[in-house]
Amino acid sequence: MAGLVLSHVSERSVLHQPEVAGLQPYTVAGRKRLATCSGVAWFRGHHLAVVNLYGGHLRVYRFHPGRAGSATRPQLELLHEMTEGLSYPEDVAVSPDGTLLAVTHSMSDDLGVSLHAIDPVSLAPSPSGAPLRRGTRGSAFHGVSFTPDSRHLAFTEIGAPGYVEVVRVGTRERTCLLENRHAPMRPKSVAFSRDGRFAAVAMALNVTPGPGAIASEGLLSVHRFDAARGVIGETLAEVHGTGTALVTMELCTFLAGTGTAYRLLVANQGADMVTAFTFDPGTRSLAFTGILAAGLSFPHGVDACADGRFVAVTTYGDDSVHIARVPPSLGGDTGRSME
Repeated sequence: MAGLVLSHVSERSVLHQPEVAGLQPYTVAGRKRLATCSGVAWFRGHHLAVVNLYGGHLRVYRFHPGRAGSATRPQLELLHEMTEGLSYPEDVAVSPDGTLLAVTHSMSDDLGVSLHAIDPVSLAPSPSGAPLRRGTRGSAFHGVSFTPDSRHLAFTEIGAPGYVEVVRVGTRERTCLLENRHAPMRPKSVAFSRDGRFAAVAMALNVTPGPGAIASEGLLSVHRFDAARGVIGETLAEVHGTGTALVTMELCTFLAGTGTAYRLLVANQGADMVTAFTFDPGTRSLAFTGILAAGLSFPHGVDACADGRFVAVTTYGDDSVHIARVPPSLGGDTGRSME
């Protein structure tokens, strides 16, 4: 397991405000929670973009790792906050070239997926985002991810029956549509390996305002990805069931990949943990291989920084963003310096 180096509660959290009583709680694994700190994305080294669903904002932070053995402790510095052009923001992604930021909106009749330019100097996102997909009554856009070359953007929609869509960023044309064949589960997230060869899709049941089930089935699959055409292809491997590693899966990310073994991380709300899987393309096998972090309160978002040294996790239960140092067993840096 990784050790947390920082836990940061959202500024002016809705959990600490009297009007929180008017927000709709949802049930996960038999327990109620509110949708707060939702999606997270690393960019431009150690910068973070974080969206908050019920808070209705997007914040940009700089992560200061500090130094091991020194009095300087890790901290997050708030650089920007944006509330315009957002409506129940669910997830966020930043293009690897650092020029665009994408947001999915899950409970909006107007906004579905929006694109926002990032100022190259201040790193502030533009509030006047261009709508890539409009929201409609009953639609709910959830996970979002850019391809490593920044040419394509993929996102999931978890209405009935739900789908995964890939579009070409420059022209906004659709290059791929995966219809959901695993209802009543919904495609919660999509992610791409760092070399652009593979795409992963995490699926689970939608949460409900009602009592809900204690445990629910989940499915994680890895597919070929044609980076030139922007097409998610055949399924190479998958795991499914109701085990702890698959309970109420939400957002996922590729941690690392060597060409022979790829690590994936998945936020598991129902089990209060982030779980790790290993995909072997040679044997077409995908298996649960460990727990990155446990004891988290309804983790929802997860992303690994480009150098693979840190993972950021957002949690609904305490409206926080947590940063963990990746252990050597999962391909993390073995050095002592945290700079």
